[in-house]
Amino acid sequence: MRRGLVTFGIALGVAVLAFFAFLVYVLLASGEAKYWEGEIAAFERRDVSNPPPENAVLFVGGRDVRLWEGLAEDMAPIAVIQRGFGGAQLKHIDHYRARIIHPYQPRAIVVMAGEADLADVRGRRPEDVLDDFRNLVLSLRAENLNAPVYFVSIRPSPARKERWYGAQRANALIADYVSGERGLHFIDATPVMFDESGNMKTYLFRWDGLSLNEKGYAVLAGAIKPALIEAGYGGLRSSR
Repeated sequence: MRRGLVTFGIALGVAVLAFFAFLVYVLLASGEAKYWEGEIAAFERRDVSNPPPENAVLFVGGRDVRLWEGLAEDMAPIAVIQRGFGGAQLKHIDHYRARIIHPYQPRAIVVMAGEADLADVRGRRPEDVLDDFRNLVLSLRAENLNAPVYFVSIRPSPARKERWYGAQRANALIADYVSGERGLHFIDATPVMFDESGNMKTYLFRWDGLSLNEKGYAVLAGAIKPALIEAGYGGLRSSR
């Protein structure tokens, strides 16, 4: 009996160690662009079977774009293309720009990223987020893609309250950067995430405290859509 318990204890310990080793591997690997190759390839296959609209507004980013099931409806009558993958960081978007931005020649680009950058286990600073966004913009401009770029502010989340200060700093840096650059815009979606007392609206999030729920996306759309409507975007169908 005792030998059986010892064997079980050893097996359980090995399983726990293996699980944590796998978790560390995923966290480290997901910080590398190549980790998301499968999702990018899936976009390319989808473009063949269901060609996206021309002259549309491209939404690109990580979780928030990927899980936005009602994006096309929420943005109507603005035609959109939805290209969100994994927990993408800005440097990942830059890495894959030739495959998820250039082919569409979008009228405008809405970038929703930055939160995953600050959560990277390697430790990334607000200044790194600014640098990666600037590098993305410079890459696009150098390749003659001059569509307006809208950066949506990094939002808070209940599960990452400790990173909110860094997110605020990154938002401020990017807002300051775009203010002096032609064709760049900053959409501040932060206010809609807090109540009048300054408390985060936790009911806007799913059980994990990270992902937005339907109500969360509704208020996010309320912050983004007016800026795009004011800029004159609209028409055509949308593509996921």
